Amino acid sequence: MHIVNRSNPVEIIAETNAIEPLPDIVHIMYDDHIVVAPFLRGCKKILYTSHYAYITHPEFATKYSWYFKNIFMKVIEYQKYITINVISKQIEAVYRKYGFQGKINVLHNGAREDCFRYTEEPSLSNKSAYVAKVENRKKQYLYQGISSIDFIGNYHDSPFNTNSPNYLGEWDKPTLYHGLTDYANLVLLSDGEADPLVVKEALIAGLGVIVSECACANLDLSLPFITVIPDNKRGDLEYVKREIIRNRLASLKNRSEIRAYGLANFAWNTIIDKYEQILI
Repeated sequence: MHIVNRSNPVEIIAETNAIEPLPDIVHIMYDDHIVVAPFLRGCKKILYTSHYAYITHPEFATKYSWYFKNIFMKVIEYQKYITINVISKQIEAVYRKYGFQGKINVLHNGAREDCFRYTEEPSLSNKSAYVAKVENRKKQYLYQGISSIDFIGNYHDSPFNTNSPNYLGEWDKPTLYHGLTDYANLVLLSDGEADPLVVKEALIAGLGVIVSECACANLDLSLPFITVIPDNKRGDLEYVKREIIRNRLASLKNRSEIRAYGLANFAWNTIIDKYEQILI
């Protein structure tokens, strides 16, 4: 395997085409780099995956018109060169809606099951974790008044108050791997997501999850430790607070079941097996 980690499309093309022997498979994992697809020589298969947060938004084509016109529609234009790997069935439906007629595989995100510590008895059982970059899209600022939530992530933008005592700053990976399991549940109430990795990480660490509608891709919504906050309720703080507490109590009773569900569905060893089948 050869990883090309460049931002300039011309350099991406040059480095990829210089690999000897030429790769059988190239996987484009950054939306903007769809532009290189027609210029990759010799490979048998080009896979493409979008992680764009608003691709399933009802107003995708108009509200996010720059991405739609310059990136998304380029995928449709270049469809003869690529196979699409989508991370949810909802995203597949969007590509079909706008005219993609080629092969689409559905393969959701996975998490590193070998890294995350797990405990049956979390030391912060009365707390919820909100783990995400602090930005307008993730909406942390709306919920700062709920004192039982710890906010974890690097600050980017939004009215979020970084001086708040329940803001813990950004965690490095070892801290996340060790500390996430000490919480009862995870909160993620963004207004745009594709298939958020942190939700899968939380499940593997034994946490229940409270998510917005756009963040619930690939989850079994019938399970008692998975709570979806309807879009028209995300601004109702009393409702959100009650649902967080309800989910927290249910999650604490089902730690081992949560972890088993996470491992069975989102562990990397499961995802890799499915990915290998796609490559055959």
